[in-house]
Amino acid sequence: MFRVLIAHSSRFVCDSLRSALDGINDVYVVGGATTREELDFLLPHANLLILGTELGQADPFKVVEAVRDTHPEIKILVMGLNEDPDLIIRFVEAGASGYILRDESIDDMVGKLQAVREERAIVSPAVAAAMMDRLAQLAGLETPAAFMAAHQTQLGELTSRENEVLSLITDGCTNQEIADSLVIEYGTVKNHVHNILSKLEVRNRHEAASLFSMQQQPLAGAAL
Repeated sequence: MFRVLIAHSSRFVCDSLRSALDGINDVYVVGGATTREELDFLLPHANLLILGTELGQADPFKVVEAVRDTHPEIKILVMGLNEDPDLIIRFVEAGASGYILRDESIDDMVGKLQAVREERAIVSPAVAAAMMDRLAQLAGLETPAAFMAAHQTQLGELTSRENEVLSLITDGCTNQEIADSLVIEYGTVKNHVHNILSKLEVRNRHEAASLFSMQQQPLAGAAL
């Protein structure tokens, strides 16, 4: 079940969304937070945060980063965005699992909740293109030898099955696609993903995939 926390500076917005979501199966709204203090108090009771870009004087990017660091198990959907690919990517890099545009409906929101549950990303073609550009920029950067050396031990601790799962994650496969490919249970895949993130000491599957990709490349400064 989704235990949803709604955070927005407007009590009206919080209450309206709560009324809309309360009638949906498998969704329980734990509360609405209009300040950072209320957000921090209610966070332990939630597993999904719907965060407005307005929350008092709080910087929304710092809020996303703080939630990611203190409650990494909580998924974050940022709501109220215009379709600005650069802005959306900034939130994703901060730790958001998805976003809800200003003109999207409650049905759209529910669809994105389901996508978060299934660890799928729903993005427009414009945002997808911007993300590919960002990945291309990152791929063009030299890999710091010291950075990769610090992760070699963790990468070496992965089992052969975890390496298979990580390889498929890097290929962009969802958990269900990984389960189908390896002929294992969906829940088993989730356990493998959890173990991979823990062993590599990373925050999400995207960071794990980046490490795996960099491992395949020669370290900067290494002998040929």
